[in-house]
Amino acid sequence: MPQLPDLLSAYPWLQRLSADQLGRLDLAELADPHPAALALGATVVAYRRGARPRPGWVSLCSLVPAAPISPARLAQLGKVERANPGIVLVEYAPTQEP
Repeated sequence: MPQLPDLLSAYPWLQRLSADQLGRLDLAELADPHPAALALGATVVAYRRGARPRPGWVSLCSLVPAAPISPARLAQLGKVERANPGIVLVEYAPTQEP
């Protein structure tokens, strides 16, 4: 499970979330800042494959909208996921409202 300071360093846009939101963020569903995700851009986050929601915690995807992505970008993310079987990638649009 990643530590919040590591995520804030890798994804500075997370600092736009309130302290309350950050405190309730379900870190257990996220992979550590994954090199494969980071190589795809500062808004691509790796989740642990098979992670399940935990009661009382908030998922990042409920706080920040996913980016609209093209079929080519979706194929690129899928290729990286297949090369890294333990992760699922989501590209976020942190400047948009959820």
